[in-house]
Amino acid sequence: MKKAFTLIEMIVVIVIAGILSTGTFIALKQIYLRSSKSKAISELSQNSELITSQVASLLYDRVPSSVIGYDTIAKNFQSIFDIDTTYNVLEWLSVAQESFNHRDYSGFVDMDNNKTDSSSNTLYSPDTNVSDINETTKIKFHTAEDVFDNNLVALVFAGSFDSGSLSLDDFNNSFGWHGYSHNLIYDINTSSVGNVIKLKSHPNEIYEKYYLVDSAYALTRGEDINQSAECIKNLNIAQKDINNTLFLFYNYRPWKNETFCADPNTLNSESKEGNVTVLANEVQGFRVNLINDNLQFSLTLKRYISSDKKHSVTISKQKVIF
Repeated sequence: MKKAFTLIEMIVVIVIAGILSTGTFIALKQIYLRSSKSKAISELSQNSELITSQVASLLYDRVPSSVIGYDTIAKNFQSIFDIDTTYNVLEWLSVAQESFNHRDYSGFVDMDNNKTDSSSNTLYSPDTNVSDINETTKIKFHTAEDVFDNNLVALVFAGSFDSGSLSLDDFNNSFGWHGYSHNLIYDINTSSVGNVIKLKSHPNEIYEKYYLVDSAYALTRGEDINQSAECIKNLNIAQKDINNTLFLFYNYRPWKNETFCADPNTLNSESKEGNVTVLANEVQGFRVNLINDNLQFSLTLKRYISSDKKHSVTISKQKVIF
């Protein structure tokens, strides 16, 4: 007689095999999730460190008192030193750092020299060469036109609000943000020569220290911009990723009534100008706080490591910017 498995024995074997295969699948899934989680933590940690360092480097060259939070929904803005609610766009004026690094200008006015004359809007700035500022800025922005004729470079006195903590009487009309006036930014006359800077308008006060500004910057997530703007469409970002993409806008000038190219609002005859680049993906949010007049930048990245989005990794990074 031939020996064979009984039906009960076969059922028992099948059940045991099923249990073993299920346990193996669960174990393999856990191994995969742990591996994916470890990889995501490593990559997001590196990305967050890189991004915060890039933002810190850009903000280091800011004009302190010019930093604002801009609410694209409420269509208003407020000084970073007075913000009392949440704003989804961070904007600031940047000094002409390339020209400063090339020693094209000193950033100081000789107040005792008779060449500085407020009545004729004339500043004498030692160790400054206006022609060199012009040429350096032309190279930076790839233009052949005179940068002072087009107001690509303007002057801001540091004044008594150098740290930015002093409240200004009329902040809205100080720097030209979103269609307002730029009472604290002075256009430079093309008749400037050598170390003599002539302003196109009369300054209320002349201070010893000044900044030359050549661009504004805006930092925001795709969720808060005009995603149909040409400058965004040209980046060819997948629609599913755009909301959590962190964008950096640059090469626009509020003192010329310009705003960044994907601003969802157009206020007071603004023109949308400038360029944009992607700083990071998978950005859940960012915040900027003040610590003793210094900025604290906080960034949060999140990545899903399973197709059902039940498992994810979140990394947060902070950096203080002096």
